[in-house]
Amino acid sequence: MTKTFSLLLLAASPWFIAVNAGSNIRDASSTTVDIQDGQTGVLMVIPPRQTDTGTKPVPDADHPFIAPGPDDMRGPCPGLNTLANHGFISRNGITSFEEIIIAAQEAYNIDRDMAVRMVSLPMLGRGNPFVNKISIGGVSPLVPPLPGQIDGPETRGIAAHGRCEGDGSMTRSDVHIGDNRNFNQTLWDQTLEILAKFGDDGPDGPATVFNLETLIDMTRQNFESDQFSDPEFAIPIRRFGDLFEGPGLIMSVFANGTTKLATRRIITTFFMNQTFPENWHRAAVPVLGGSIPGQIMAALPQFVPGHNDENGVFVADPPAPAPFNISSTCAAFWDNFANSVPGTLANVTGVFKQNVDLLTAAQFNVSGCPEMVAPAGPTNV
Repeated sequence: MTKTFSLLLLAASPWFIAVNAGSNIRDASSTTVDIQDGQTGVLMVIPPRQTDTGTKPVPDADHPFIAPGPDDMRGPCPGLNTLANHGFISRNGITSFEEIIIAAQEAYNIDRDMAVRMVSLPMLGRGNPFVNKISIGGVSPLVPPLPGQIDGPETRGIAAHGRCEGDGSMTRSDVHIGDNRNFNQTLWDQTLEILAKFGDDGPDGPATVFNLETLIDMTRQNFESDQFSDPEFAIPIRRFGDLFEGPGLIMSVFANGTTKLATRRIITTFFMNQTFPENWHRAAVPVLGGSIPGQIMAALPQFVPGHNDENGVFVADPPAPAPFNISSTCAAFWDNFANSVPGTLANVTGVFKQNVDLLTAAQFNVSGCPEMVAPAGPTNV
């Protein structure tokens, strides 16, 4: 799940600040009808906050596990796959902005504004924000290309490498050396070896509870092994935070809400089986973030944004230009919109523009940047 936004991608590190729902964020719907290239626009709105914000057992009787069928979309994010497998989002894996936000609140007790921030970037980069659809896996006939095919002949979904999904996952191979969509048992076994070395004792036995030391060494191993094995390994500025956010989710979102323990059994059930563990409860209070990703990053100062050169040597990327170099958050915002979000989105109109503006504001409002960056990334990638 760490390859995406994944629940996806949540802490007080710069990448996990809650959305400031200010004047740029739309909370009310509209009756506008907009048809472009035979598609009818669907105006996005921010769903209300949930009123029940305490812990409770998940799933309930209305959300049983049903294994996905051959045509159902699943992708690199275990958190989203689990939501689909239990029907919190559409079981076919084709979902919407609002559906993910509501599901993240209900199932994981993720704060509404945090969920808005988490889903907005994948929707811009790998969904169809005009019709408000996105695949949590790959290309689907249920998600049409953008009107006028302004980002190529198909909408590629979250599993497509480059914009949201990237290298250095805990549970998926890098796309250049393996399967970036499905669970990799070898990678997870390596993580469990680290857990057996550094983990705390718990109800399942000695060294079976994830702690900060375990997450730090997991992150170190993922970076170093992928950098060595993948000749095209790259962690650009916009994805650097994912290195630390993904492991942080283990203790902030996936831990049992009653015990606050992220045990081997619980995390393996989420990551490998993509289902809710038996007797699992969501977090006791809405997840706004925490200090864990920042602590992991501070413990690994040798890691910086960069990429492998033609000789397989890791080379640091240049910093973001001024004035976007004032913080890691602002630099990531600049990199996403200057180099990733397709530039053709800067020229859309009508409902399409309103949705793009909403999603862009969700990113800008947490960036700390002094000025906006218009989408300018490449298309059809």
